[in-house]
Amino acid sequence: MKNLYILGIVGCLFMSSCQDFLEKEPSTALPVEEAITSMTDLKYAVNGIPYLLSQDRMTYSADFAIYADLRGEDFYAISNNNQAGILARYSINKYSAEAYYAYYYFYKAIANVNKILNVIDEVPYTENEKATFDDYKGQLYAWRALLHFDLARYFCRIPTTGVDINAANSGLVLSTEAYDNNYVGERATLKETYDQIFEDFNTALPLLSKDKHDGYINYWAALALRSRAYLYNGQYNEALNDAKEVIACDKYKLYTIDNYEEAWGKEFTDESLFEMKITSVYNAQRNAVGYYCDANGYGECAFVKTAWLYQYLTNNTDDVRSKMIKVQEDAEEYGEPGTYPAKYPGRENSLYINNPKIIRLSEVYLIAAEAALYAENPEKDTDFYMNELRKNRISNYTNGSDFTIDDVLKERRVELFTENSMSFDYWRNKKSVKSFHVGESINYDDYRTVLPIPQDEIDLSGGILVQNPNY
Repeated sequence: MKNLYILGIVGCLFMSSCQDFLEKEPSTALPVEEAITSMTDLKYAVNGIPYLLSQDRMTYSADFAIYADLRGEDFYAISNNNQAGILARYSINKYSAEAYYAYYYFYKAIANVNKILNVIDEVPYTENEKATFDDYKGQLYAWRALLHFDLARYFCRIPTTGVDINAANSGLVLSTEAYDNNYVGERATLKETYDQIFEDFNTALPLLSKDKHDGYINYWAALALRSRAYLYNGQYNEALNDAKEVIACDKYKLYTIDNYEEAWGKEFTDESLFEMKITSVYNAQRNAVGYYCDANGYGECAFVKTAWLYQYLTNNTDDVRSKMIKVQEDAEEYGEPGTYPAKYPGRENSLYINNPKIIRLSEVYLIAAEAALYAENPEKDTDFYMNELRKNRISNYTNGSDFTIDDVLKERRVELFTENSMSFDYWRNKKSVKSFHVGESINYDDYRTVLPIPQDEIDLSGGILVQNPNY
């Protein structure tokens, strides 16, 4: 689609080398073939991919983090600022800015990945730089897999919901090469979409470094992300095997009762397999997730006090996650007093600056617990993974047994709230969620579980691009 591919390579993002690069001409000002002619240029180009996903609506540091939560029953928009609240009200249509931002920024980032991959094999490197070169290349393939996966979560049905995965136009427009400005793409099937996601993860993994590398996708992060994608695709044995390998890695460990609360105000903590670095320069400002989750911000992601999650947290103070509630009875002139999640406290006295934790080790434990329920595995692994997580969260915890899918889903609500998980988790397991604002249950096969393709994209395609049903 035309407006998706009129793109250059975005400049540097976030890393310690960024300051030097900011003094250079941005690579968006140059044709890509000229912009990437050395390993240094390649580094800057790879660093630039997250830039597009940190500064505007529906991206990782903004609405994305609370998308699935607002569409469930645990959180609601107190204010009516018409920002994230539209997600909670299920009032997005094909003309809505939210659908456009989600589509535009993720595809734009993929297009930048493809432009780099288009020239990467022409970049000279020394023998000593071979491993670094491979790692950059692996990161690009991992990014493309992740971005297609999250686009699919936004705009496609989840494969495990019983949808026909081979139905025409059930998947994404797959973006796997650098296209010219007149390119018009058709939607693939859902099966083809997930096949492409796994192909890119599989290409990435042998190339990626196994060293811990804060702010970057390494081998362990990509493996965890592939495990998540396998879970959504119903490939439970594969999801479990990937999760087990990540859990066995000694580079990451679960937060403990002693450090859980403080971890949310810090960067690159024990559990963080992959998080993006947000700074005072690179952030989504008033659309930052921290601004939604605060009385003095937009006030559009507050706890529903009658919902199960809030009741659990307030009635189980022996669970350290109960501390992730902030009661704000006072607010500034235009604020919204209420009870908010405390996972995004900000840094440098700014609600704008919170690193989005794209995937944490605790989620990998929960992926393993869920996958083990469905996998061809005679061992009761679900109990092990649930107990390992819970004993690091609950004081004086006694091991439980015979955990069910409902137990796992509730544990995900407690552990992963405001991390874009809840409604997806229930729909993935063919369950409904109760919408606070709509006042009804949204079933897993409801057309509103996916976003509409922006009408602008359909118009630009000349009608080749097919809209999602009922929009």
